[in-house]
Amino acid sequence: MKRHLIFVILFLSSFASYSEESKVICSPYKPDCINCPEFTTLFPLEEFGDGLESLDIEADNSEMSESNSYYFSGNVKLRAPAHFLSADEVHYNQESELTSATGNVKFQDDTFVMSSDKLTSQMIDNELIAKTTNANYQDIASGILSPNGFAEEIIKDGSNINLINTTYTLCPLGKQDWMVEAKKIELNQITNRGVADSATLFFYGMPIFYMPKYGWVLQGRGSGFLAPNYNAYSEDDTTDVNGNVTKYERQNRFRVPYYFNIAPDRDLILALTYMSSRGFIYEGKYRQLVKPKILNGREDSILSIESKYLAEDKITGLPRWLLYSSLEQDLTEKLKLSVTYNRISDRNYYKDIDRTSPLDLTLKSNLILNYINPEKNFSASILTEHEQTVSAVPEYQRALDTGISKTFRAEAKTPISLALNATKFSHETEGKSSGVRSSGRVSITRTLASNFPVITTKASYEASYYQLKNANNINRKAAGAGISFSFPFSFSNDLEGSKLNHLVTPSISYNYKQKVVQGNIPLFDTTDKYDDIITFADLTSGERYTGRDRVTNANDITLAISTNSSIVDKVSLTSGAAQTFYADDQVVSNTGSTNYETRKSYSDIATTIRLNIGDKITFANDIQFNPDKNKIVKKENSLSLKLTPKKFITIALSDEGEKETAKIYGSYPITKSFHFFGGIDRITSQRITKQETTGIAYETCCWAARIAHFKEGGGSTDYSYSTGFELVFTGLGSTATPLKGRIEGNIPYYNSELR
Repeated sequence: MKRHLIFVILFLSSFASYSEESKVICSPYKPDCINCPEFTTLFPLEEFGDGLESLDIEADNSEMSESNSYYFSGNVKLRAPAHFLSADEVHYNQESELTSATGNVKFQDDTFVMSSDKLTSQMIDNELIAKTTNANYQDIASGILSPNGFAEEIIKDGSNINLINTTYTLCPLGKQDWMVEAKKIELNQITNRGVADSATLFFYGMPIFYMPKYGWVLQGRGSGFLAPNYNAYSEDDTTDVNGNVTKYERQNRFRVPYYFNIAPDRDLILALTYMSSRGFIYEGKYRQLVKPKILNGREDSILSIESKYLAEDKITGLPRWLLYSSLEQDLTEKLKLSVTYNRISDRNYYKDIDRTSPLDLTLKSNLILNYINPEKNFSASILTEHEQTVSAVPEYQRALDTGISKTFRAEAKTPISLALNATKFSHETEGKSSGVRSSGRVSITRTLASNFPVITTKASYEASYYQLKNANNINRKAAGAGISFSFPFSFSNDLEGSKLNHLVTPSISYNYKQKVVQGNIPLFDTTDKYDDIITFADLTSGERYTGRDRVTNANDITLAISTNSSIVDKVSLTSGAAQTFYADDQVVSNTGSTNYETRKSYSDIATTIRLNIGDKITFANDIQFNPDKNKIVKKENSLSLKLTPKKFITIALSDEGEKETAKIYGSYPITKSFHFFGGIDRITSQRITKQETTGIAYETCCWAARIAHFKEGGGSTDYSYSTGFELVFTGLGSTATPLKGRIEGNIPYYNSELR
């Protein structure tokens, strides 16, 4: 069965088409074209003639007859305004504009070159018609991915080219790993279409399949089959109501997509997927570019609708489906609309059908309308959302959220900011508190006119009202103020001929916020930033909680120092250390029905280091140090070495005390074309692998083969396994295959374009 499926993959791959998702980037102008040889042509290209109508002719010998016929021999070079011809001998009739060339013939125009031993050409109605036999040809307009081959006869009628008994490939010259042999191929450079009669695809000299008629797009997008995809996967044994156990051997998944190039701004992909254990899945994905009135940094907005439907699952007997849709659009210069709707038929859809088992997954749908007026320093928004929990714990949803913000005296030394917000919260779990939270906040800041020290003062007042269902309404008011002093000083020195700049900034700040009882307020959208690790940014921000359901009391002094050393565009090293001292030994708690928690009179010490060496090496380190225990209690480390999209490694290790995680991603080339890749996201303290990807790939300029193994899940016995394989011929199918997309999604920075 597997041999038959692989044969079908090869079969369908060969009559595929380019699509917008096909991003085969491999030209002589791209410096990272590591898999491609240097761009070459059949012969060195020549310049055309300078005159608008005249011919420039060079030859060792020339003769002229009375009938305005010319004969040239010996290194003949004929230069016309739009083409070039060279040969050993050339006969030219000025009246009929007929040219006959023999011996080492080389023909060149703007897009096409040919070499043979014999060629005739003639100007008819201002259009050059050239004919040659037993010729090599190349379409030079496409750069290194230029179609080339050999034909027993070539007829070039302007932009229409007919190749008789010919070969055709998009591999570079002299590297014909694959080729198409056909009785006839017609290339129309105006319609951008190629059509072959009686075509056979050869891969390393072996015939793969035969097609009586085959059409494709010469460059860019066009309707047609995309590269198919094959996966092998395993199913869990099932038990029916009678206790009978069904055991599943290794299963197969095969997907065949077809691309519709509807218009320059829209397309459609339809796909048929067969899962041997589940049945047929019908897929569709529609995309349309929506031009915004004001770009706001975006070239285009995209409307996208994707759906998958399995009419009847062989195992469950139920219909299974998926629906994704999204739209980002600027309605006016200041008004932006964002719509997302994501939903699946049941929580096991990804595990059973997509063969993934993501942890902590929630599908979010929302509608957001934003109004932003920078000139008036005013913004407003309205939002509604819905979440479908898949493998995560259900959370509160914002059934409706509205907000406005306005800054008065924005250009003055003392700006005043006002923000109003109202949110209706709901929860899919019965018994959970719900209701409407309305809040208003006014804040004022002022930076005193001093360069050293820099003195900043701030004050704020916040009022919130909770209208709760099945509970008493709650009012909360909190005021706060603060002042900070920073003492920046800079210096520089030379380091091996480069100027190394340093900035050191010690600072001290005092924050006050009144202590308010809040234990009876539900936790709708609030989290504690100190739960995982206390970072330098957390301590210097002055606010412990995210969201509005808790306001941290404060009577604190924070000491901090930060440094920045840099060589422009080469090296940047930043570091910082901070500690906060508390005058109050109690802090507002985010534990349900609890008002306060006790704490030490000082926080742990938080340090941070960031090192960037160009865009190749990045190192980050965050440490939470407990001075009482004289030990590091939590830490986060990450290191990235990114040399090329096929040669990199990224390591991220986190120790949160009770939870340790590790993320490692990388790719390493064995040769220029062959490389292996892998990635793992694992909760090491619980021995749970969230995601694991391993694979190998062989990629050249004109074809690629990839095989990847995936492991995803939520526990030691509940993993989902699958293995994917694909073979892609450049120019005969899209490189944006499902397997490629899944590899790139699981391994950040990895890029599997054929380059």
